[in-house]
Amino acid sequence: MIRLLRLPLLTAAAAATLTAMILLAGSPAGTPIRPVNVTVSLSPVPSPSPSPSPSPSPGSGCDGCVQPTDTLCWESHPRCFVLVVRVPARANAVTARFKTVGMTARPGIDYVGVDSGTLVIQPNQSSAEISIQLIPNPNAREDRTFGVELFEVSGAGLIRPMATVTIRRSRG
Repeated sequence: MIRLLRLPLLTAAAAATLTAMILLAGSPAGTPIRPVNVTVSLSPVPSPSPSPSPSPSPGSGCDGCVQPTDTLCWESHPRCFVLVVRVPARANAVTARFKTVGMTARPGIDYVGVDSGTLVIQPNQSSAEISIQLIPNPNAREDRTFGVELFEVSGAGLIRPMATVTIRRSRG
């Protein structure tokens, strides 16, 4: 059984950890727990509008719209995968163009920049991945970030156009 706890001082990360601990509580004692890589993107939940609009606008949290998720990648891995989600899945395909946008990470030094790529979410699928090649940078001392921006989306609305990708320096 899952119980919803209302603790106003919990951060989103603490709430996610608490939820995972509650869900794992039903596992038999001694069951090993494997670490997993998780991508989490929290978007504000929109307030219900007093009158429904005929077609949802971008940023409204519209049903069946797409958004890229913020992602953490380790510098020691050669590729980084940015998940683009569409919830719920629909019967039509979604096509979007994407590009990378330099922030503190620099194209050609920290990652291979993309000027124009195409992403397709197939019919009845709820997600697709964008693969970005990382470049090891031994001179980097801190985490670096870049953006992956969606544009020219067809077949769905767009909740937010850009995800932030953090390249974490590998320890060791």
